Amino acid sequence: MVTASWLRLLGEDGLADLLRRRPEALAVPPPESLGELAERLSTPAATVAALRRLDRPTLQVAEALAALGGGAERTALDRLLGAGTASVRADVTRALDTLRSYALLLDDAAPRLVPAAVAVWPRPLGLGDPVAAGFAYQNAEYIRRMARDLGLKPTGRKAEMLDLVLTCLRDPERVRAVVAGAPADARELLEKAAAGGEVEPEPFYYGDRSRRPQQWAIARGLLVRSFEPGGGLVVPAEVALALRGSEYTAPFDPVPPAVGRSAADPAASASAAAAAGAAMVRLVADLLEAAGKKPVPTLRSGGVGLRELKRMAKAVGCTEPELRLAVSVAARAGLLSLADGQATPTADYDGWRKQEPASQLSALLTAWWRLPSAPLAAGGAVTPDEVQPGAVALRTAVIAAASEVRATAIDDPYALAELAIWRQPYAFGDPATAVERAIACWEEGALLGLTGAGVVTTAGLALLGGADDLTGVLGDVGTTQRSVRLQADLTAVVSGSPDAGLGALLDLAAEPEARGVARTWRFGPSSVRRAFDAGYTAEALLDALAGVSAGELPQPLRYLVADVARRHGAVRATTVACCLRSDDLALLKEIVADRRLRSLGLRQLAPTVLAAAVPLEDVLAALRNAGYAPVAEAEDGTPILERAVDHRASARPPRATSPAKPRKGKPRQTVAQPDAADVARKLLAAPDETLIPLTHPLHAIRLSATNLTTSEARILAHAIDNQQPVTISYVNRDGNPSSRTIDNIELSGGSLLAWCRLREDERWFNLKRITGVEPV
Repeated sequence: MVTASWLRLLGEDGLADLLRRRPEALAVPPPESLGELAERLSTPAATVAALRRLDRPTLQVAEALAALGGGAERTALDRLLGAGTASVRADVTRALDTLRSYALLLDDAAPRLVPAAVAVWPRPLGLGDPVAAGFAYQNAEYIRRMARDLGLKPTGRKAEMLDLVLTCLRDPERVRAVVAGAPADARELLEKAAAGGEVEPEPFYYGDRSRRPQQWAIARGLLVRSFEPGGGLVVPAEVALALRGSEYTAPFDPVPPAVGRSAADPAASASAAAAAGAAMVRLVADLLEAAGKKPVPTLRSGGVGLRELKRMAKAVGCTEPELRLAVSVAARAGLLSLADGQATPTADYDGWRKQEPASQLSALLTAWWRLPSAPLAAGGAVTPDEVQPGAVALRTAVIAAASEVRATAIDDPYALAELAIWRQPYAFGDPATAVERAIACWEEGALLGLTGAGVVTTAGLALLGGADDLTGVLGDVGTTQRSVRLQADLTAVVSGSPDAGLGALLDLAAEPEARGVARTWRFGPSSVRRAFDAGYTAEALLDALAGVSAGELPQPLRYLVADVARRHGAVRATTVACCLRSDDLALLKEIVADRRLRSLGLRQLAPTVLAAAVPLEDVLAALRNAGYAPVAEAEDGTPILERAVDHRASARPPRATSPAKPRKGKPRQTVAQPDAADVARKLLAAPDETLIPLTHPLHAIRLSATNLTTSEARILAHAIDNQQPVTISYVNRDGNPSSRTIDNIELSGGSLLAWCRLREDERWFNLKRITGVEPV
């Protein structure tokens, strides 16, 4: 493993370079000594983080070393990788140098992976454990029988007989000779298991051990029990390599995938990107406007279901993938809320809709750039909290790979996806879906106008450079229109995106007909009546339309407004809480005049009918208190019988439907990332091991969290003192492991009280059950 003495040999520049390559080792608080730095670099989490930054050939070399037991002579490594030419051997050397620069490879007599890196591959190349791992627990008699079954002549003590067996099983020629003499079923089983890495079920048997092919192989050490969860039988690594044959080589792809490119037309790409960006702005605006008028029901999980997505796509005139992207980006930008059982625009939408299209698109693009999922690669509902591991890194990698050769267009998105993944295969989550998600990222960029005709735009380059405001670098995505062409056929046409006031007026007084570069509305009796219902008079509506019209108001529109105004309000509707009915006209007049009943808001609708402004129960109670004897009746006129009701309390209180809010702890402290060169200089000037002062939280953590290293304990103590989030590896009382990101942490005795982001609630965590800590 990495040691303080090995790190000291790197020198100041080499150590600073290592810290830049492995920024997780610089997590605050920074390491106090080279010994603590070595500890940080050797944790499983830090090792996996480093491997995620490496390209495919480097990882393939690392896996080949793991298959050879973690280390091997260079000739054995070259033989396994098929490095028969000088150029391929040079590629292997470059991979080894990269592993060394990340402190993942140490050189003793031969290249050797650090133990944490070896553990990343439980079965490298589909191979089982080395032969030595399967026999150490067996007794001398078992080893003696195995040696005889292999055709050997065992003598001496257990160690000598075991060495004889291991030597035989590590010799490819002798292994192939033993298997060649095996029964046909045993030979077939071994060859299949060695080639595909399958795990054979362990047999339960009675009687003669040699009658089953598995038992024949077990007796000769050609199948051993697996130490993986679930058990089973596997072929030991050396045996499997021998049975794969002398021609077998491990995968090694040092040449990156070629991406087809063609000369770009700058004008065409800029035009295509601008059109796509403007279309997405209009789509998001239409989506939010529609959701504002009629909120979209969501699933219990808070997402928009597939059925609603299809309905909304049809309503706003787009495809389902386009709408899926629009919903995801609008929610990420804070314009759309998917809470409380419905999707509705937020208050931020009102400010966004008043901006120019370039500013609107800038907000959408920056939201998409940080979106933790690829919406076009996800099926089913769109959920606000969906996270696809590595989504942000994959998006960045795809756009970066596409932009490497300027003035060229991408001809094959599949090859582009392969190239991005070749560079960092472990950085993007599930490898089985990585290509699909990478292509989805490219398609999303095209829909948002970040690319045009296969070319990354200036806005895309700005995002790669870390820009947050893209307004100044976006292409011509149009300007907000403040006027409309009103035509004699009662249509209204806006060329471009209407501003908020114009759009609201037209949506109120007319019906949308066509969406696109030019948008069309049509006036009709029902739409004009809607404007009157909202408070407009005929004169006010005509004045408002004249104020935004590019020309004179068409005569047919004037006639339509006047005609609807003439008929508007001829019939009145009112809300009545309940009615009183009686054939005794004098009694009704008495009730209306009774001053004790004024609170009921009684008014006469007809000679025999009074309307009340309060519910039936209140009316009945008030009338009875005033000395009258009313009877409630049903809708069909029959009297309603009133009987006493026996009330019962609920057997158990209702379950809370929303999570508790996180506690308000100490203010969160902002801590800057240390400079790599400064830390390297301080570490080399300090002893290899230093005594770290035990503050209160650190002392308590060291006493209780016995599974944590000193460095992990310091990271956790720092998070408590500065109210910073951390990710812990935790094992519950049933022995089930999980990874939790916790925040707002408070130390109480031997436990932590913290807000758990996984459970969205406060949780207690026993320090003794925390097995690892890493910064967020």
